[in-house]
This record gives sequence, C-alpha cells and structure tokens, in this order.
Amino acid sequence: MRLLDLLDAARDLDSGAVAGIVVTLTARHGVAATWTGACVPALRRMAAGAGPADIAVEHALTEGIARGLDLASVPRHADIRSNHVLLACAPGEQHELPLKALAAALFERRVGTFSLGAGLPWPALHAATGRTAPSTAVIWAQTAETADAAGLFAVAADFAGTVFAAAGPGWLAAGVAPRLTRAGLAHLTSLDLAISACARVPEPLDMEA
Repeated sequence: MRLLDLLDAARDLDSGAVAGIVVTLTARHGVAATWTGACVPALRRMAAGAGPADIAVEHALTEGIARGLDLASVPRHADIRSNHVLLACAPGEQHELPLKALAAALFERRVGTFSLGAGLPWPALHAATGRTAPSTAVIWAQTAETADAAGLFAVAADFAGTVFAAAGPGWLAAGVAPRLTRAGLAHLTSLDLAISACARVPEPLDMEA
C-alpha cells in the first residue's frame, strides 16, 4: 500500500509529500487500513535502520504522517458527535502519533474527539474529564516508564460515567495490563479494538463515513 512511496518521500525530506500520500490512502482505503498497512510498516522500517544521519528522514516521515492524519480528521459531516472521546498521552509520554490515527479513524465514523496531545499531567486529565464529560477516555503509553497505572486509577475513580481505557505497548511492558483489566479499565491492544471501544454510542449511528 505505497509503503515505498512513503519512504521515498521521507528520504527526500518532503513531509508535505508524505502527508499527501497519507491523505490519498485514507480516502481510498480508510484510516485504519492506511495506518496498519502503510504508516506503521514505514515507521518500523525506518526505525529499524535508522542511524544518526537518518534522524531528519525519520522526522520528515513522522511529521508527514501526523499532518496527513490531521487532514483526515477534518470533520466532513454535520453530525459529528462532540464531547464523546478524550484522547491523551500519559504524563511524560511524547508519542502521540497513534492517537492521531485513532482520532482520524473515529472522525470517519462521525465520532468527535478531544485530542489533548503529549505528556498530559494527571491533574490536567482530571480537569479535562470533568469539563468535557466524555463517554470514553483513552490514555496512551508507549513505554513502561510512562505507564503509570496508579495515576490512571486515581483519575478514573472520580468519573464513574466515563470509560477509561489504556492503550499502547507501555502498559504491557510495565506488567500492569492485568491490573487494569481486573479493575475494569479497558486495555486496547490494536487500532481496530480502540475504534470499536470508542465508537460505541447510546443512540444508533451510521458507522460508514
């Protein structure tokens, strides 16, 4: 799915071209297929062979994919549901690209999001949840160091009306995933699973964009 095109554009340091490829692919195949079939393989291949001289190329690829996903997240429907899903990275976590993919995939399904970005402190998440009253809050942790189960439990305990979910490999790496599920918090291990969890709404909703 145009994996080599993405890599070639990144090697040219053309993040705009990377973004254009991502937008084209999402229009043809949808966000989830584009993310899993092109973006993730490109990012993994780049990371596997990256040296100091390739950092700029890796940045061009990441920036281009982020820009393309942002463009794919532009609401195209009048009935986008706001206040539905809150997306944030755990404190200290800077890898927000997977949450951009989730936001774009949810917009395809007319599900609105609040995307609060990287490194959100727990008090800020607590305040944002109280202010927006989302039905679901997804917290991303890429590494074991940022997978703070205690912090997530503390916030979730104050908002019975919000389903809190942990996403990202950090929760598994930290060995806290079983604790999350025992406590009733969802542990989302794939984009498709996250979409299914976040797209559940109380009224019927056409899930085809």
